[in-house]
Amino acid sequence: MKNSQRIIRYCSILLIAVFLLGGCAKKKDGGNLAKAMEALEQNDYTAAMENFEKALLNKEDNQLIYRGMGIAYMGQGSYAEAETAFLTSSSFAVGQLTDLDYDTNYYLASAYIKQKKYAEAEEIYTAIISLRKKDLDAYYLRGCVYLKQNNYQAAIRDFEKAFSLAPNNIKLVTDAYVEMRAAGFEEEGRAYLNDLIKEKEKSMKNEDKGRIYFYLEDYENARINLDTFVNGKDAELSLLLGQTYEKLNNMGYAVEVYETYLNNNPPNAAIYNGLGTCLMRQENYEDAVAAFQSGIDIGDGGYMQELKFNLIVATEYMGNFSQAKTLMQEYLQLYPDDAKAKRENNFLSTR
Repeated sequence: MKNSQRIIRYCSILLIAVFLLGGCAKKKDGGNLAKAMEALEQNDYTAAMENFEKALLNKEDNQLIYRGMGIAYMGQGSYAEAETAFLTSSSFAVGQLTDLDYDTNYYLASAYIKQKKYAEAEEIYTAIISLRKKDLDAYYLRGCVYLKQNNYQAAIRDFEKAFSLAPNNIKLVTDAYVEMRAAGFEEEGRAYLNDLIKEKEKSMKNEDKGRIYFYLEDYENARINLDTFVNGKDAELSLLLGQTYEKLNNMGYAVEVYETYLNNNPPNAAIYNGLGTCLMRQENYEDAVAAFQSGIDIGDGGYMQELKFNLIVATEYMGNFSQAKTLMQEYLQLYPDDAKAKRENNFLSTR
């Protein structure tokens, strides 16, 4: 682990000293690694870890094994273990830097953030920027970390740099606003959005204006602008329009937006999740359960935890406490550190 620890101690040479001094030669995949990655894609972390352990015994590719183990730990909410796995993965990297090396370090930074080790995450992003001067993600994510350390001015400098690298990416700006709001800088973030809409509204596309108005909580203007653009083919904007109708307390139109997308496009986990939450607000719990289950069946790791939790809640609201308890136990095996789920489990235990 000596070389891996240099990631923390010598951040300016993070992606050189660690990776070029890394160790062992790699073996070809003996099959266990492939099985582990397949299980990982299905969010079956138990099966993934079992196959990663077998891959280690079979002396397959250690860099990929430990990276995969780190991702599995992240999925389970075991962030300290994920940190160790990503550091170990980095120690096996050899030769010139690859996209895989950078990707592993992004995961490592995420594990640090989950543990509130913001300074360590900052060092990783700074090291990446030192080697990739135009890495938009590193600037944006370092800005987010600065916010978590209450360093608003440094965050704005990094956000501005990221915006300059993608000047037409309004979503990047609204994402930054969400981070500002979460960090306690909502007033500053709203001022930024207001200035942006005043300065560029005439030249903005309707979808971009709609996006900004949504986050400014001007839902009527958001609806007007998004309605003129959304044609049932763009998942992200369809979700935003549906949420706008929900904010306007028009659940019927929200459901229509979600169903229009789902009827004309491949299945989408985010849209199913939006549909399910909207149906729950209509107290249509049976259809909500079906929507959440359809989202889960897609296997999208980005929404899996939220979908599984929402499925439990909808099942509970249906009065099916026995099934809800079973689902909760399965959920807690996958996400043992979810405090909200533990509280819900305490409630279910009394039913």
